[in-house]
Amino acid sequence: MDLKNTPPASLKTLAPFALSLLLGVLLAGCGGGGSSGDDDPPVQSRSFHMGFTPFPYNADPATLLAVVDDVYGKIGSDADMVLHHLEEGIPWNAALADDLLTPAAVTFPYSNHIRTDWETRRGKTPAGHSKYIAITPINLDRNGLAPWRDTANEMALQPPFDSHAANGDFDAADVKTAYLNYCLRVIEYFEPDYLAIGIEVNLLRRNTDAATWAKYIELHEHVYTSLKLLHPDLPIFASVLPVEMLSGYVGPSAEFAGDQDGYRNSQLAALADVLAFSDIYGISLYPFMTVYFASPFPADMFTQIFALSDKPKAIAETGMLAENLTAATISFEGSPGKQQDYLRSMLEAADANDLLFVNWFVLQDYDLFCVFIGGCSDGDVLWRDTGVYDGAGNTRPSHATWKDWLERPLR
Repeated sequence: MDLKNTPPASLKTLAPFALSLLLGVLLAGCGGGGSSGDDDPPVQSRSFHMGFTPFPYNADPATLLAVVDDVYGKIGSDADMVLHHLEEGIPWNAALADDLLTPAAVTFPYSNHIRTDWETRRGKTPAGHSKYIAITPINLDRNGLAPWRDTANEMALQPPFDSHAANGDFDAADVKTAYLNYCLRVIEYFEPDYLAIGIEVNLLRRNTDAATWAKYIELHEHVYTSLKLLHPDLPIFASVLPVEMLSGYVGPSAEFAGDQDGYRNSQLAALADVLAFSDIYGISLYPFMTVYFASPFPADMFTQIFALSDKPKAIAETGMLAENLTAATISFEGSPGKQQDYLRSMLEAADANDLLFVNWFVLQDYDLFCVFIGGCSDGDVLWRDTGVYDGAGNTRPSHATWKDWLERPLR
């Protein structure tokens, strides 16, 4: 089962204004001037930054600005990292024509629609917070080239990119040039501490074929190596969904029907391709979107996931249901206790493995968002009840666990 492809696509389509606004001061008080003798208890610390996306829980224009301020305010107090997840498309044609000679502060190279989004994100990012920017040349369905973003999100591709998309030509010269230019503008504008140039990219291998995957890897290698020449100290990577590489978590793709081992091997090969040109093993993890949608996930899940690579690791995005829900006729089990247990075990495993950062995707349940757009689809609803705040803005038990970890000094 592969229900999780990306954050809600139709939410972005139905409420583009809201999405244009979307999506640390480290708390290092370690005690006063007491004795520093051998009998003092060790100071609890953490290895990782802790962040959220600024996804708004309501898109009603009457309250949207207050909602956006509220979300960024909570990120300011409840995190020391912000994840800007830019997945509404790529300004392909403008990026292709961009000569990169004029700074964006002088002449912004893209539409006012994009400019408003970027200005809001940069302006509201809390001072001192670490910044993780995630972009991708792959579409929301993880089966082709990302759509065009210009005066709106997810617009139909224009020549020559419509032809490149039809042929799966991620390796086309125009695609390489435009996407590299776009990455450079993102770096210039946001000055990120971490940059993902692909999101859950191994799903492209699941949903297409070996030939398309090889074309994507050519693009990934080109962009990664070009960026590292100009920004050698910036950690650059692409995130992956590692449950695809574990035995028994998901079924095989259509290409490998009935051949679970063949599918797993194809995914392990895809991971090796990505990590050859990545500074970080970036993990996207939603255990309830596996065969364990109504049962506990295996106790060794984190051990298996972290064992897939010895590179520096990070949880690029994650979440767990805090309420039961039914989607696509499947009954998913969730509760505040289940969410808290997952969050606690995830943070403990992250610390034990010296992860660089952990991002919980949804800060607050977006029940009000679904009401405003007339109801969320089966795909959209999957993340609705994964916030550490419920739909009314009340904290869940997971919030206290999260804050306990946030108060630890960063190693």
